Amino acid sequence: MLKLFRDWPKLVLAIILANIALSAWSISLDSVINNDGITYLSMAEMFLAGDWQTAYSYYSWPFYPLLIAGLSKVFFINVTYAAYLLNTLLVTSACLAFVAIVNELSRYDRKTVLIAAIVILAFPSITKYRAFIIRDFGYLSFYLWSLYFIFQFCQSSSKKHLLAWLTTSILSCLFRFEGMIFLLVAPYCLFAFSNRHIAYRKSILVLLTTSITVAFVALISWYLQDKYSASLQLAQANGEKVNSIVELLWNNVSSQFEGGNGHTWAYISALAKNIGEVTYELIRRMAIFYFFIVVIAYWKNLGLTNKTVKQLWWVYVITNFAVLVGFSFANNLVVSRYTMATSLTLLLLAPFALRQLIVSLKQQSLITKFFSYALLVLISIASIEGLDVRTNKSHFLDAGDWMNQNIPKSASLYSNDRLLVHYANLGAKSNFVDQFNNSQLWSHIDSGAIKGYDFIALSMTPKSKFEDIMRQTLSYHFGRPIQIIEGQEKRAVFIFSTER
Repeated sequence: MLKLFRDWPKLVLAIILANIALSAWSISLDSVINNDGITYLSMAEMFLAGDWQTAYSYYSWPFYPLLIAGLSKVFFINVTYAAYLLNTLLVTSACLAFVAIVNELSRYDRKTVLIAAIVILAFPSITKYRAFIIRDFGYLSFYLWSLYFIFQFCQSSSKKHLLAWLTTSILSCLFRFEGMIFLLVAPYCLFAFSNRHIAYRKSILVLLTTSITVAFVALISWYLQDKYSASLQLAQANGEKVNSIVELLWNNVSSQFEGGNGHTWAYISALAKNIGEVTYELIRRMAIFYFFIVVIAYWKNLGLTNKTVKQLWWVYVITNFAVLVGFSFANNLVVSRYTMATSLTLLLLAPFALRQLIVSLKQQSLITKFFSYALLVLISIASIEGLDVRTNKSHFLDAGDWMNQNIPKSASLYSNDRLLVHYANLGAKSNFVDQFNNSQLWSHIDSGAIKGYDFIALSMTPKSKFEDIMRQTLSYHFGRPIQIIEGQEKRAVFIFSTER
C-alpha cells in the first residue's frame, strides 16, 4: 500500500474519491436495507445500549456490528449511516488492495495499473453490493491484502511480508469463516511449494499437516454448532427426525441423491450438479465477459510469471471453489455473493489481457479487430449497466413511515418480511424475536399463535399464489386491511389489525 501510494498518489486519491462517489450513488438508488443488514444494525444498537449478552446470544460474529457501533459513537451518527460509512471504507480498501496486487504482478507497469483501477471500480458485482450492509467487504478487503502480502513474500522471502500476511489473514477471519480456511491452508502450500531446501522438510510437512487437520476439525465443529444450532431446533419443531447437526446436514446432502438408490452415479450426478451451480454463479458474478478475458490472460500466460505465485494463485482459486461446492452440498444452495472472493482472485488477470488487447489493436487483422472491439464494448456495457441498482422495495420505507405514525411502540407486529418489522421501528430486540418468513407465518395461522400479535404486515410479491392465498386468509380472520401501501411492479404491503 505504501509503495502504491508513493508511486501513484494521484491514482490512490482518485480511487478513494471514485469509491465515495460510487457508494453514494448506489445508496441513493437503493436505500432499503438488506435482510442481513437488519441483524448487524440491531446488534450495533444493542451494543451501544450495553446489552451485549442478548446480541451475542443471537449472532456470534460480533466484530462487524462492533465496528458499526464504534463508528456510530465516534462520529455521533446513527448506526445506519455508520454502517454505510464502514462499508465505503472497506470497499475502498478492497479496491486499493486489488490495484496493489496488479501493481506488483505487473512489476509497476503504468498502463496495467491504470486499467486495474478502472476494472475494479467498474466491476458490476462490486457495484451491485455497495448499498448492502454486509460483512463481505471486510472479508474481501483483508483477503485481498493477505493475497498481496503472500505474493510479495513469494518474491522477497521477507519476514515483514510474512507477518503482514498473517495479520491480514487473521483480520479476514473476523468477518467470514472462509478466512480461517486460508489461514490454515496457505502457509502449508507455500512451504510445500517453495522451501524444498529446508532440513527435515518431510517431518515439518507431517507436523504441519497434523496441526492443520486438528485445527480445521476444531474450527469446523465450532462453525457448524454456531451456524446450524437454530436450524436444528427449527427442524425438530417441524417434526423432522434429526438429533444432531451432522444428521441435519446429511439430510440436506442425501436429499440430493433421492431417486439414485445410493448408486455411484447418484453421487457423481449430485457432485456435478453442485459444481455446475457454483460455476454458473461464479461466471454470472463475473458478468461473463470478464471471465472470458481472464481465460485469455491465463492462456497467454499473462500476469502470473512467477512460478510460486502462480501455484499459490491456483491454491486460492481451487480452495475458494471447493469451499463453495461444500457450502452448496450442505445447504442445497449457493449464495451468489459468496463467489466474490473467487471472482476477484480470477479478475486479477483481467487487466493484463485488456492491456495487451488494447495495445495490439493496431496490429490485428480486420476480423480480429472487430471481435476485440466487440468484447471491449460488451465489457463497457456490462459495467455501465451494473450502475443501475435501483430497488423495487422503496414502498417498504413508506410502509415503515405509516407504521411509525399509526402503530404504538408497545404493540407487537408480525410480518412475512423482517424488513417491515425493522422499519416499524419497534426496537432492536423485535428483530430477534422470531423468524419472519412465509412458512413461519403460515404455522402461526394454523396454530392460532398469530392472534397473539397486535398487527400483521404482509408483503405481497407479484405472481405469487401463496402470497395471494395468505392475504385472503388474513382477511377472513381479521377483516379488510387497515392500510395498503402499493409499490412498483404490483408489489404491495398489506397491514392488518388483529382486533376486529
